[in-house]
Amino acid sequence: MPEPDQATFAAELRRLRGELSLRALALRASCSKSIIGDLEIGRRIPSARMASALDSALGAGGTLVSLAEAERRCAIKRASPGAPDSAVDGPLREWWDDVWRRDFLKSTGAAAAALATSLGVDDTADADSGDLLAAHRDLRAVHGRLDNLRGAQAVYRHAVDHHRQVVGWHATAATASERKRIAALAADTGGFVGFLTYDLGAAELATTHYREAAEHAQEAGDVSSCANLVGQMSRVVADLGHLDRALVFSGRALHLAGTRAHPAVRSWLSAVRAYHHACLGDGRAAQADLGTAWALLERADDGEKPPYIGYLSAAELSKWTGHAMVQLATADPSFVRKGRTAIDDARSDWPTTSVRGSAEVLTTSARIYAADGALDAAADFASRAVTIATKTGSARNLDSALTAKNAVITRTARRVRPPGPPHTR
Repeated sequence: MPEPDQATFAAELRRLRGELSLRALALRASCSKSIIGDLEIGRRIPSARMASALDSALGAGGTLVSLAEAERRCAIKRASPGAPDSAVDGPLREWWDDVWRRDFLKSTGAAAAALATSLGVDDTADADSGDLLAAHRDLRAVHGRLDNLRGAQAVYRHAVDHHRQVVGWHATAATASERKRIAALAADTGGFVGFLTYDLGAAELATTHYREAAEHAQEAGDVSSCANLVGQMSRVVADLGHLDRALVFSGRALHLAGTRAHPAVRSWLSAVRAYHHACLGDGRAAQADLGTAWALLERADDGEKPPYIGYLSAAELSKWTGHAMVQLATADPSFVRKGRTAIDDARSDWPTTSVRGSAEVLTTSARIYAADGALDAAADFASRAVTIATKTGSARNLDSALTAKNAVITRTARRVRPPGPPHTR
């Protein structure tokens, strides 16, 4: 907030209004008297729209707009500090220490502030916050369904705009309890934007979204959400080629989850850690993690599964089992059969509404079938994966599918290569 000897929005608004009644100013600015009253005593932070309307109504020449922007910046800085404080627990603090000091993340704080100050979110305190939260959750669910059906490219802009609105609402929340509830929503919408960004091929940018989402989850006191977001981060780190670091992150996510996080989150985290172990060639640890994941799945559908992990199912775990077996099969062919069985189960049970995700299943199918020598089937799976990834605009899936397809083509060419000319002296 501004220093005591500096002008504040509230003080300047009171000075400019002078003898003009609240009712008269409300009519000029097309808002309610209660909003102006709250603004004049500093109970709420003005949105860009409201600041502009009051500035015009009072002929302030941009003074109120500038003061409002400065106060929103301060609010966002308090909500998403650039470094951890004493409230951050061990696993999340270590996550910060390991990752946020990397060069490609150093500008996150400034980017977040710039994003938030450009929101222009309308004031929402006059609406019932419970109904508003429900409406925002419904919108987030719609965006998720569209992503599954049409891919990130179809929903990214709308999801980002929605998240910006939620962050702006969070920054101007009137009470601590409301702020906490909105923080939980911001963790969900921010994590979703992080995944969309990752799916579109911008893995490093996705890490900034996951970081901010984890901060919101922490503020909301949602252990399940925070652990899930750290686990999502481990996927991105693995794709960036830091396998040891990815394993550490997934382990810390499980440590953070403990026994308090929802079984669905813990199940998924165990499956992801199994994949990281497999990438590092540790078959025993990978299979132990998968056993834990499957055991926890039996407790996942308890009627309280969080929406951000609602996709967890037997098909999802079969997919991750296939992912892990493909990695292990590169060094030990005995894992091929288990991987093929798992990925066949995943394809058989995969929901038709998850079109984008099916490309991932088909790509792993191509890889495990190729390892098993079934090159014709592998070629078909790879081609289908490329088609779906292209249609849904998934750069992440397209890269994997093309790599698998090229590998199958190479193996097929080697198999049918004609013998060379006879050797002569």
